[in-house]
Amino acid sequence: MASEGLHTELLKAYLWSEINRLVEAKGWNHRQFAKMVGKSPNSTREWIDGKRLPDKANLAYICTKTGADPERAAFMDMVWDQLFSGSEFIADLDQRALYIVESAERSYGSFVKWDPFLLLGPLQTEATFMKLIANTRDPASRIRLWKERERRAAEFFARFTGEDGPSAELYVPASAIAVLDQLAPIEKERQVDRLRWADSFPGCEVLVVPQRHLAVYPFEMFVSEDRPSSGPDFVYVENRDQSRHIVRPEKIALYDQDRRHLRTIAQGIGRFLDGGVHQLAEELPER
Repeated sequence: MASEGLHTELLKAYLWSEINRLVEAKGWNHRQFAKMVGKSPNSTREWIDGKRLPDKANLAYICTKTGADPERAAFMDMVWDQLFSGSEFIADLDQRALYIVESAERSYGSFVKWDPFLLLGPLQTEATFMKLIANTRDPASRIRLWKERERRAAEFFARFTGEDGPSAELYVPASAIAVLDQLAPIEKERQVDRLRWADSFPGCEVLVVPQRHLAVYPFEMFVSEDRPSSGPDFVYVENRDQSRHIVRPEKIALYDQDRRHLRTIAQGIGRFLDGGVHQLAEELPER
């Protein structure tokens, strides 16, 4: 499939996933959904099953009837506008392109997440986020962002408790563990416990990357594994002011090279922590 078609399929999969999420949040079955939006059950079933997308007006009406928050509804509207452009989907960071990532976390079969500077969002405790990640933000903003992060993490890890859960490689830089010393002892202990907890899920690995590595840019990789409600494989990346969803196989292969490099040099979190004092001394020598 040409890259233009892959971009379209990615955006379609996102919209179908969001429609399902909104309807499920209301607790509606097919007939209740049809009644609430004034359409035939056959039409709404096609929307839910991913056989056909509602037009733009009906999409907006679905958002209204399900009580979608305005920011999410506006993003869905923007995605619809770009749906058939055939071009790569690039959004300003304040346009919440992360919604596509959240959608993929609910449906794809395999994930790879890497940030060379910070603990990944799903792995953070509240103290880590408030004191080390978002400490420069105003209190109200920090609380709002933490609640969003907490919700997303809960949904992410809930998938690993099912019989057909996904797999994940969650890479953590050793430097991000070293800075946990800035927390109170009990806060550090809780953060370390969360890392072990995440690693305990079937199919989920928390892997520590040494200071010297070649993967200098953060990325998130999503592989469908032929899950029925997922779209094409893609990589999500951010730069200073924009986000991109990369679907071209040859480009994804470049990020997979980084993944294989990380896999080669990383240690499991349990092994790392069991030798943590010596490991940190090796990775972060005094200057």
